[in-house]
Amino acid sequence: MNILYFILLAFFWGSAYIGVKYTLDVVPPYTSAFLRTFVGFLFFAVWYLIAKKKVYLPLKTAWRPWLAGTLIMTLPFMFLYWGQRFIPAGTGGILNGTVPLWVFIIAALTIKGEDKFTWRKALGTLLGFGGLLLVFAPALQNFHTIDKNVLFGMASLLCMAICYALGNVFTKHILTGNITMEQNIFHQFWFSSASLFIAALIMGEPLPSSAIFTPKVLISMLYVGVCSSALALLLLYKLLKEWGALKASAATYFVPIVAVALDYILNGTIPGAYTISGMVVIIISLLLIK
Repeated sequence: MNILYFILLAFFWGSAYIGVKYTLDVVPPYTSAFLRTFVGFLFFAVWYLIAKKKVYLPLKTAWRPWLAGTLIMTLPFMFLYWGQRFIPAGTGGILNGTVPLWVFIIAALTIKGEDKFTWRKALGTLLGFGGLLLVFAPALQNFHTIDKNVLFGMASLLCMAICYALGNVFTKHILTGNITMEQNIFHQFWFSSASLFIAALIMGEPLPSSAIFTPKVLISMLYVGVCSSALALLLLYKLLKEWGALKASAATYFVPIVAVALDYILNGTIPGAYTISGMVVIIISLLLIK
């Protein structure tokens, strides 16, 4: 059964970039990010209400999941939804696939005893940066002739990956104390929803009208909120418990493949040779690091 959970997790994460792209066609970026976390929040709020789960936390404890939610949802989603407007969904998935690379670098540099460089891991790190250069190469080569937002969008998705990595490294140190899984999830989702709603207001994004919520947009919004966020988080917790962090995190390696494949099947997007080569090099680098 865990193999099925693993496959579903990789698929939910990889397919999220298709849903994000569809939503961004008609909904402003920060509002789109808010709707994703709000759908996830409603999912857990209804579930925990029916199951009569206790989710209250005093302020002296609640700041911990709020901070964790900021690192693994609020900040990454802000970068993701801003940048994904300008690049193909498959490219977003490839850049997401670099999360383990940044996790290793950040952990090795900041947490004593967490990880350390070896010649194999050093080679993997260099290959990872080489793969990133391949992915960025077309935008860099044509910087003066293409829309500059393409390069900025890719850079924004790279910032998303770094934020995810920061969350992965430091969340377990933040979430100390007697906090249940239900309390952790509930507070992360509601705080991230509130933060992204405030960000949308500050950026002056208009509230979307009901007319833009076509079946395609509604399905995309519900999919990324329920499947790629809420259910994916539950699957991750399950695999972490059964397999441990190292084996469970391998699902990240398949995110680029799923994203690129679905982008081709659903949208007809054919990635260039540089993009495919970069994806392959990044995956090889991750295998060397892990």
